[in-house]
Parts: sequence; structure tokens; C-alpha cells
Amino acid sequence: MMSLIRQSDYENYDYRQFWQDNKRDYEDKSERLAVRKLFKRVETEGKIFIELGCGFGRLFNEYRDFEKIILVDYSLNNIKNARDLITNFLNNDLKKLQNIYFIVADINNLPFKSKTVDTILTVRVIHHLSEPIFFFKEVKRIIKNRGCFILEYANKRNLKNILKFLCGIIRQSPFNLTPFKIGDTILNFHPVYIKKMLQDNGFKILKQLSVSNFRLSALKKTMGLKFLLFLENIYQNLFSFTKTGPSIFLKTFYCEDSGLKDSLNNLSDGVKKFVSFSDIREILTCPCCKQDKLEFLKPGNIYCTSCRKNFKVDDNIYNFRI
Repeated sequence: MMSLIRQSDYENYDYRQFWQDNKRDYEDKSERLAVRKLFKRVETEGKIFIELGCGFGRLFNEYRDFEKIILVDYSLNNIKNARDLITNFLNNDLKKLQNIYFIVADINNLPFKSKTVDTILTVRVIHHLSEPIFFFKEVKRIIKNRGCFILEYANKRNLKNILKFLCGIIRQSPFNLTPFKIGDTILNFHPVYIKKMLQDNGFKILKQLSVSNFRLSALKKTMGLKFLLFLENIYQNLFSFTKTGPSIFLKTFYCEDSGLKDSLNNLSDGVKKFVSFSDIREILTCPCCKQDKLEFLKPGNIYCTSCRKNFKVDDNIYNFRI
């Protein structure tokens, strides 16, 4: 039986360092390439968007056109860095910033009312979850019917693992459904494992992309970034069906209806019926008891009259970490 992974601690590690000095430029641009493809035909006007596990806001400019944007991370340091990065990126545009919200919370216990979100994105997060089923249930709870859920997961069935297994370098098979543990904080998942959890929770996969397919130090050293991205784009477009990249990106939508065909045909019509909130307090709820019993006290205090938990709002950051 696989032991639980240790929770990643981004309070004692500045996640920005992971991306500094262009050492992961190829991975960053490959992921952006995939995100842009998956965001095609996703409406942004009047829509509520959430990035769960936003880190320091690295991907913000890929979804900045949404009407309301909520960034969620478990790390207070990450959220502070995201707020600062986005504030600078928008050049202190107060009109735009008033529609962007920063929240510290556990993605398995989100402080949002049910059926309130139009689009959800999560990248480089699921591999930190020892029991991702709870995360998928929370996404199901907060997303609206026919809402769009775009996710990335680390793929254990990648080409590198397959070759290592066939050569006897690693013992664990990349073909079974058991998650592949790397170090103390990383789990790689089999595509079938993730697909089943999505389907069990009512999500239909619309598109999948195999991403960072040339993530090898030797290739990054010998080939230029532009050429690698040229190859990456071709691979994503033509060979994603192989699902052999180290990262798999999926575009899904949540459907409560029994008729899949009818839901696909009316996807955009369904989301147009939702009216966006004017104040984020309209969609917040207690992450502990999930009761709509929050009182917003001054200065910067939030109190749940149901379970008597207290939460803080400080410098435009809502802290709902339990």
C-alpha cells in the first residue's frame, strides 16, 4: 500500500525560484501553448474564473480577460506574490484589480457556495494530492452545470518511464493504475485513473493534450527554444492521442444532464444564463461547515455563526485556511 505524500510547504520555499533564470522556459511556454488551445471557445465576458493552486500567478495573463478572477492557493506567501505580480502587471489599474480576488484556502475545502463558478483551471497541483478524489468532488460542488474545467496532471505513463521500465531501470510499471511516487511530495497518475475520477464526478472530456513532450536536458541544451516549441506544437496537435508526455492537459465540462449530445450543443447557451456577482461576499461560504452563515465584521474579520470559526481579510487577501 502506498504511503501518503508529504504536503508541499511553499511557506518556506519561494516558488518563483523554480521558474527563474529561464531554466524551465521550455516547460513554461509549452504549458502556455496548451492552455491557450484549451481556452479557445471558452467565454470570458461576464464569467467567473478560478485558478486553484495559482502559485505566484504565473499564468495570469492567459486568463486575464475573464470578468471576475479568483486566485486560490494554500500558501499565503504564494498568494502575496501573486497579488504583487498581478498588481504590477496591470500597472495598478484599480478598475481591473477590483474584479480580481486573492484567497488562501485548502482546495479540498473551498470557501465558495455550490454552483457558482463558470471556469476552473488547475495546473501543477494534482500531483501534490495524495487523495485527489476529494479535490474533484469540491470542483464538482462549486462549478456550474456545463461549466468548463481545465486541468493538468503529471503522467506516470510517459515515454521516459516506459523506456526505463522496459530497460529494467525502474521496477514500478507505468502501465498499471497505481500512482507513481516521486520523492516526498509528488505523485504521477495514469490517464485512465484520472479519466475515471472525472467521469465518476460528471465531467466529460472534450480535448486532451500531451505537453512538455521534449522535456529532456540533452534536448534543451542542444536545440534552440524556438525549434523545441515548434516540435512541441506539432506533437500537441497531432500526437496527443498517445498520452506519452510528462504532463497531460484536459479540457472538460461538467454535465448534470443525462443527454451528453444535447449538453454539448448547448454548452455556451447554458453559461450565458448566469449573472456574475458584484461583491465576492455573495459567493463565499464557510469552508468548515459549508453553511452560508458568514458575518463580515470590521476590521477584516469574518465570523461563521454556524461553526464559530474566524477568518481574516488582510490587504485584499481572504485567508480561509483552516
